[in-house]
Amino acid sequence: MSDNYQAKDDSSLKDQHSFSRLARRIRTKSRNAERSREADDLAKEEQVFLLREGCSFPKRVSASSSGGDLYRHVRRLESPVGIHEPFNVQQSIEQVQERFPYARDAIKALASADLTRTVFGRSHRFQPILLVGRPGCGKSTLARVYNKALGYPCMTMNVGVMSDVLSFTGTHSTYSNPRPSVIVEYVAQAEVANPCVILDEIDKSPDGNRNGSVKDALLQFLEPGEAATFYDVCLNTEVNLSRVRWILTANSLEKVPAPLRSRCHVVHVPCPQKGHVPQMARQMVANFMASINMDARWVTLDGVEEAVLQENFNGDLRQLRMMVEILIRERMTSLAIC
Repeated sequence: MSDNYQAKDDSSLKDQHSFSRLARRIRTKSRNAERSREADDLAKEEQVFLLREGCSFPKRVSASSSGGDLYRHVRRLESPVGIHEPFNVQQSIEQVQERFPYARDAIKALASADLTRTVFGRSHRFQPILLVGRPGCGKSTLARVYNKALGYPCMTMNVGVMSDVLSFTGTHSTYSNPRPSVIVEYVAQAEVANPCVILDEIDKSPDGNRNGSVKDALLQFLEPGEAATFYDVCLNTEVNLSRVRWILTANSLEKVPAPLRSRCHVVHVPCPQKGHVPQMARQMVANFMASINMDARWVTLDGVEEAVLQENFNGDLRQLRMMVEILIRERMTSLAIC
């Protein structure tokens, strides 16, 4: 009788192993099929001309002392560029929500265009967003993390001290050192029509000089119709910038002009609360350890350390990051001594 039971057990165990192998093959096949679909989608990526089709730049040497091709930074635009469509949208959004649990409304606004891909198979055009919140609440970090998580090329510019708008509009080709618009150059560098451009501290940008102000110059970029026919004075041609993803940040709306506000979806970003500190601190530890190419498991904050961080947290993420890095260095110093 015992031999019969043993035979049945062995048979059952073999069946379990066979089922496990079959399940692994099915999962592998499913993952390979998903990768294949993504590869097909990439191969079919929509290509668009941002210049008039057939437009090309002449072979011209800059008049500056350094010489060189005046159009070297933008020649890529003579050919069509792609439109980035993110994959694993919902999963990426959830990861961002885990890192910024206090900023659900801002994440919802950032994700509104991308979530249409899960329904219609294609993202809608991104409406410019103005994130407003007190210093240190993580506005620009959130914007960068979100766009990088979904695979968008991302450039950040601090316009709080930018008094000359010519970098936006481009400088005339008759200048001694002419340059195209920095936005046009970045689109050419990114090789996609819809990279993300983050403008920090728009409320602090100067009112401008004889060339105007950044706040005024931005109006043409934030209006889709005008952005589609942006005229770069250096290139002497129109460039379609209507798909660029614009995100502005400000500490207050008081110094943001009404015409600029009306072109943006204004979202207020609250400060994180003390209850968010343990989760955010763990994420900061992981990020810091990754930045120095070390396994995050070497440093794990204990309950006492998390309680100290919570007690001293004042709502400023920069301050929290400094405290976390101090704890990490102290822990690593103690490990080295041991």
